[in-house]
Amino acid sequence: MTLGEGRSGRFAPGGVPRLLLWHWGRRGGGPKYTIELARALAGREDIATSLSLSPQAEIYPDAMALGLPIFPVTTYRDRVSAVAALARLPSIRRRFRQHLMRNRIDVVVATMSHIWHPVMVDAVKQAGARLITVVHDAVAHPGDDYPLRRWMMRRELRYSDQIVALSRHVAGQLVREYDYPPSLITVIPHGVFPFGPVRRREPPIGRPFRFLFFGRLLPYKGLDLLLDAMALLDPSVAVELAIVGSGDLGSLEDRIAADPRIRLDRRWVPEGEVRLIFDAADAIVSPYREASQSGVLAGAYGAGMPMIATPIGGLTEQVATYGAGLVADDMTAAAFARAMRRLATEPDLYRRCVENTLRTAAGPLSWPAIAGQFAGLLRDH
Repeated sequence: MTLGEGRSGRFAPGGVPRLLLWHWGRRGGGPKYTIELARALAGREDIATSLSLSPQAEIYPDAMALGLPIFPVTTYRDRVSAVAALARLPSIRRRFRQHLMRNRIDVVVATMSHIWHPVMVDAVKQAGARLITVVHDAVAHPGDDYPLRRWMMRRELRYSDQIVALSRHVAGQLVREYDYPPSLITVIPHGVFPFGPVRRREPPIGRPFRFLFFGRLLPYKGLDLLLDAMALLDPSVAVELAIVGSGDLGSLEDRIAADPRIRLDRRWVPEGEVRLIFDAADAIVSPYREASQSGVLAGAYGAGMPMIATPIGGLTEQVATYGAGLVADDMTAAAFARAMRRLATEPDLYRRCVENTLRTAAGPLSWPAIAGQFAGLLRDH
């Protein structure tokens, strides 16, 4: 299905901009962010929304169910097919440009960077469309970098007419690290990641308080700090910790195995299982040593679950701004342990955090609210 061909003028009839949401990633937050934004924009009459996604995306069937026009681009499934796919890039680039021109797309929103995007961004401009790039991470996380990444970012910024940063922290990095004009940066916070119906949580009775660490297991995520915090908790505070995600734990694995309060589930979690994991927990812990903002915290909002984070990067913006949890006083294990103890032992505090989480998820971080900000950006520029 494609948008109607042969239309003239800058916008569709009635002054409605033709918008393409573009992301060719397969897993993780990028496809989900794109689909949730598309779902919210689909109900608006002031924007004609379409998508360009990879059929290899884990949640591609969810995109198909939206009933929006989709320009599919086959990417790859593993490293071997990724190398083989490089020969197809010129053809894909040509087809992408032709699609934008044929359907008279006015604005392309690159919802999250993909390794193929730098090869495609000038095709967007050649097709006469404006490019808005959503920047999740202006600077690579420690241990999550690769040689071409900074070149990729510079090229994407060069061809972008406007940047959407998901936090003020990321906006500041774009100005400092890339000298990007502040006037061309708009901060629109990360929307909620829903994984099913939300229930109102209550403090646990008759069982330990269950903390959850969820996501990729990388050094900057601060798992060592979290384990130190667990060791500092008074034994009278009944808590459990589930660590769920994929990655290499190194020497931390022995420490985890030695603590009977900690359960490790090391694997990539399919989209359909996330809700069960979140439902089994009482609070999310994000002891990161570096962060822009967190898709995991967006998932906590979607589950109506309070959160604890370190005072780093954009995490404070996500948590403290809305009163949805606690931010540790400093970057020490002792400070994180104090926050964990408070949330686990103060029922009234826990209920307030739950209420604030639910209110925020239904209000400022809801996708209709986020879509409204994107619509305003298109209208004003």
